[in-house]
Amino acid sequence: MNSIVTIENLTKCYGKKIVLDNLSFTIMPGRVIGLLGENGIGKTTLIKILADLCKPDQGTVRINSKPLSSETHSEVSYMPDVSNFYPWMRIIHAINYYKDMFPDFDKEKALSLCKQLQLNTKEYLRKLSKGNQERVMLMLTISRKVSLYLLDEPVAGLDPRMKKSVTQIILSNISEDSAVIIASHLLRDLEEIFDEIFILKKHNMITITADDIREHYHQSVEEYYMEVTQNA
Repeated sequence: MNSIVTIENLTKCYGKKIVLDNLSFTIMPGRVIGLLGENGIGKTTLIKILADLCKPDQGTVRINSKPLSSETHSEVSYMPDVSNFYPWMRIIHAINYYKDMFPDFDKEKALSLCKQLQLNTKEYLRKLSKGNQERVMLMLTISRKVSLYLLDEPVAGLDPRMKKSVTQIILSNISEDSAVIIASHLLRDLEEIFDEIFILKKHNMITITADDIREHYHQSVEEYYMEVTQNA
């Protein structure tokens, strides 16, 4: 089975600051990755590189064995941490916009997800709370049929009940042929769906399976994360 993501010797700098330092890893189909790390450590930068919105300074990035290009754009669905729609748009306008932009977008699935996420398609996007805007972005992102889903803080603005619903929606709407990367600080809300954990640190990255954390370290993902970052 071929990997969905292959990264070799990836480095990204902003001026003299090294944000990502010689990273190498692969991600296989059917995996949900928790991308963790302190603020400013490079999580969003890494996600933007995978979405081809940001260029690395060194190294190679491949999606389904192909280098990043306009061709790989159709294989990646990116949920940013902020929405960027026109203020006059209603939710249904955003759905139609995605339908026109992405041939793989499933409008029926999007409308079904709106019901699950308690979204009224007639609502104006500008009037939505932060949590509801996040629900809209999640709905749009996972209504595409792609190989790689990139979710940047997908539950940050949600109440506890909706966080639980969203984790189940993510799991039930992602194909086994796809992979998901979720960047988040809210480990308690999401750790049950993580298959692997990538912890970005200043000059390296720790990769470990969630099962190893529980079985060999006898810790939750949050406990393990706190331990390895405190000892950095």
